[in-house]
Amino acid sequence: MFVGLQMQQTHEIALSTTYQNRTATAIDTNIGSIGSSDFLLGVSKIYLNRASELTMPEAVALEWHIGSVLMMMENNHVQFQAGYLSEEHWQRNLNEMRCTLSVPLFREIAINWPFRESFAVVIEGVLQEISADTENCWVGSFSYPLN
Repeated sequence: MFVGLQMQQTHEIALSTTYQNRTATAIDTNIGSIGSSDFLLGVSKIYLNRASELTMPEAVALEWHIGSVLMMMENNHVQFQAGYLSEEHWQRNLNEMRCTLSVPLFREIAINWPFRESFAVVIEGVLQEISADTENCWVGSFSYPLN
């Protein structure tokens, strides 16, 4: 009985560590991105549906940010398959991926970024699911001007 409790506690510690590492990685990625004026200007244009106005430095900053976000999602996929990420959190990742990939530039990045085969299949599935209805997504949902 003691060994069973110890194994359960070890599993819970592993889950907690996994979630902590995921959070730290996401925070580091976001802090790194918001420190870039090219990223901030580029993502502002995306939010306002003005992607055609992106400069090359803005597009590059967005490419590396989205690539990093997708790499985090790929890691989440590995964690989900290993049982370290709940179904609820994985479904949230899929919804975030659907919203992110509703942006044409971000779709292009995802298609051309190197991923493990099993995650590439997930991305292909999400791309097939994307419809014109992105009502619950963040893109184009801001009514105030960003200067």
